[in-house]
Parts: sequence; C-alpha cells; structure tokens
Amino acid sequence: MDPYIPSAADLRGMLLALGHAQMQQMAARSGVPFTTLWKLRSGETDNPRLETVRSLLPHLLNAEAA
Repeated sequence: MDPYIPSAADLRGMLLALGHAQMQQMAARSGVPFTTLWKLRSGETDNPRLETVRSLLPHLLNAEAA
C-alpha cells in the first residue's frame, strides 16, 4: 500500500480538474457519494475521512494519468 495521503487541498486541486460528468463517473467507480466529492471540490469539507481519501485516491491518480 502506498503511504501517500494527500491533503484536502491536494484533493480539491485534483477534483477541480474534473468536469461534472467525470465527477459523477468517479463517484460511481469509487463508491464515494457525488455530494461528498462536490463538498471536497468546493472546499466545504476540509477534513475528509481517511476511508474517503483511500477510496478516491486510486481513481484520482488514474484520472490524472489519462
């Protein structure tokens, strides 16, 4: 397991690069609710749960590589 855990600001930056449809796809693939993604993206959530980050991270890194 990769020990890298991004900060909420890092997650926000990754999510800002995604469009609405991409965020909906990410929510479906990761199991993280779209509203949670939106709150992270908007900065409303500034301390996401570790489990949320772990669920999102592989999908966000794949999205950046694409």
